[in-house]
Amino acid sequence: MNGILYGVGIGPGNPKMLTLQAVETLQAADVIAIPDTSGEKTALNIVRSYIENKELLFCPMPMSRDLDVVEKAHRTSCGLLEKELDKGRRVAFITLGDPTIYSTYMYINKIISGKGYRTEIIPGIPSFCATAGALNIALCDRDEALHIIPASYDFTHELMALKGTKVLMKSGRSIGRIKEQLKEMKLYHKAQMVECCSMDDEKIYKSLDEVSEASSYFSTIIIKE
Repeated sequence: MNGILYGVGIGPGNPKMLTLQAVETLQAADVIAIPDTSGEKTALNIVRSYIENKELLFCPMPMSRDLDVVEKAHRTSCGLLEKELDKGRRVAFITLGDPTIYSTYMYINKIISGKGYRTEIIPGIPSFCATAGALNIALCDRDEALHIIPASYDFTHELMALKGTKVLMKSGRSIGRIKEQLKEMKLYHKAQMVECCSMDDEKIYKSLDEVSEASSYFSTIIIKE
């Protein structure tokens, strides 16, 4: 009998921001799958208090845009997961924020479900919702549109021209370029940012003038027009 793979969204960083469903899924799981980027285990640190004595399975997830490298890692991770599922085990794969929003997990989900295994997605609190809360602002009002933009790519300029609230996710490594674009588009003074939202080292910036070039990968900018 095959097991089941859960993609569990664990929120933006604060362990208290896991949903009850996420906690229950983690505690009922036989194995906790951890995305392994070869760096700091941020996701694991967030859920540690909920998974004491649980078996851990580290799945390679390199931070790379080399498709060959990424696809090889996905195949390796899926192979590890399939071995557990074939034993009839419940595997909870943890992912920051929500699994359906720019999460590498969804590539894994597609491969595993495509092979006939049962999969389920457990939603999590997205970082941009937590960021709006930290800034004490609404993301959108009445007929105002909301645009979620992956800031680390070069095509953000045309997306930022759209009317409505803009959310620039994972903007830390591109902050210099983003600042220049926002100045050109006269949006600079409408932008606010939260770095490491809900984590112990959270920083709130009401102005991008305060943001250094060395800001964290976990940085979200909200441009409210």
